[in-house]
Amino acid sequence: MIRKIVILLFSLKPFRRIIPSLIRKLSFASAGNIIFLNDFKINLFLTSSIDREIYLKNEYEKDQLDFVKKELLSQKYDYFFDIGAYIGYYSLSLCKLVNNTAAFEPNQQNFQRLSKNVEINNFNISCHNLGCSDSKNKLKLWYTDKNKRGGSSILQDSDKEINKYDKSKLLFEEIETDKLDNLYPLKNKKIFFKIDVERHELNVLKGASDILSNNKCYLQIEIFPHLQDEILSFLNKNQFKLLNRINNDFYLKNF
Repeated sequence: MIRKIVILLFSLKPFRRIIPSLIRKLSFASAGNIIFLNDFKINLFLTSSIDREIYLKNEYEKDQLDFVKKELLSQKYDYFFDIGAYIGYYSLSLCKLVNNTAAFEPNQQNFQRLSKNVEINNFNISCHNLGCSDSKNKLKLWYTDKNKRGGSSILQDSDKEINKYDKSKLLFEEIETDKLDNLYPLKNKKIFFKIDVERHELNVLKGASDILSNNKCYLQIEIFPHLQDEILSFLNKNQFKLLNRINNDFYLKNF
């Protein structure tokens, strides 16, 4: 009942900007809120802006997800790799359209929530608490706020984004990384990737070079503007062709 009232108010233009900030401050925001979305359940914590958007709109990244669903319905894929899964929204939405779904999330709290969302739906999704990269290693993850873990980034010297913040106020977490090639030595499969890793995309791709060479692969990859030339050049050299773009999400395939 509370959610119906909140959504009704949010649908009214005078309240559209007020409601998200209001619910973030209410007592139920910091507790789990399980809601039904289409054909699955998801547990949301409304102190997170991503979770609030899903709670209020019953969707997230609708244009991107609709585009991906169209592809997965038109072609049969053996695997869906959700790299940077957060709490599993993409995996939960798409796992019924592919034979195998694997979700990768290095942030420990995000991973716990991802695992819980898979559990409450009883879906067949393999969850990995690690970051996909170009080596098996132990690295640091950083984020600006405990309620903004969806933007967690792997700490790397080339990433100047961190310089925008007071480092004494940032939160850090040690994580494990591995190459996707080590985890899934696949050949002659059809694989769909969703890659959303906050400027670590090239490392993910280099760590999956064997997979990209030996399989038919379709990518949805978020690329920040200053990294576009380098990443698209790498993909072009690996026989990927650009098919579409929605905001900062690029769609490419090698077949």
